[in-house]
Amino acid sequence: MKEPRELDASSVLGYIAPEHYDVAYGWWTADIPFYVELAKGANGPVLEVACGTGRVHLPLLQAGVDADGFDLHPGFLDVLRLKAAASGIEPRVTQADMRDFTLPRRYALIAIPFRAFLHNLTIEDELRTLRCCREHLEPGGRLVLDLFHPTFERLIEPNGQWRHEMDFTHPRSGVPLALWSCSTRDRVNQTQRADMELRELGAGGAVLARHPHRVDLRWIYKGEMELLLCAAGFSRCEVAGGFDGRPLLADTDLMIWTAWKD
Repeated sequence: MKEPRELDASSVLGYIAPEHYDVAYGWWTADIPFYVELAKGANGPVLEVACGTGRVHLPLLQAGVDADGFDLHPGFLDVLRLKAAASGIEPRVTQADMRDFTLPRRYALIAIPFRAFLHNLTIEDELRTLRCCREHLEPGGRLVLDLFHPTFERLIEPNGQWRHEMDFTHPRSGVPLALWSCSTRDRVNQTQRADMELRELGAGGAVLARHPHRVDLRWIYKGEMELLLCAAGFSRCEVAGGFDGRPLLADTDLMIWTAWKD
């Protein structure tokens, strides 16, 4: 495939449009069985933070879980409600900010799937989110979230270079798709801005349509996360290296964090 043209900054509209989210990221399903089983065994109500278009939330509801959810983006929630209605489900979801939310219920489990916690770009925002979650847990309740561990190879990549992330097909039309990224990293403050393009492809890899969006995040290291959870008031925590519960041994592993409110 040919190297993409320089992305026009004026065309970046911010985070991905709700109608494109499921197409661009719906392929990620590895976490769904993990969160569904976790929620089914929670012995109480469940809250999903940053529930988006329902990638995880709808399977929770379909499994009979007593689950609430919220997201910052109202358009994502509109998509979730439409998909839920098509399945005969009435979700309890609302618009809220993970850094500052107040809900009437307390939960046995709060889940933040698919690295959504990394959208907190400062330590202050990270702590605000963790403290809000802790406040909404029942005594003995758990917060569970997944993060990626920053790999040395990705951190030393030069800023501003396009990277071909993956090829896949549109889940409904079968049109070939490609996902590209161009990242700028602030290695001191541990932040990354990734300009992304979801591309619809034609014959010979010709780009028929481009759907640009932007992803801002702050990466976190293992010891740092332990300190954040402690500072937020969690009594204990543990981390696994994958959804199968294996130990965290390599920087290519995921980080699956569980923290308890005792």
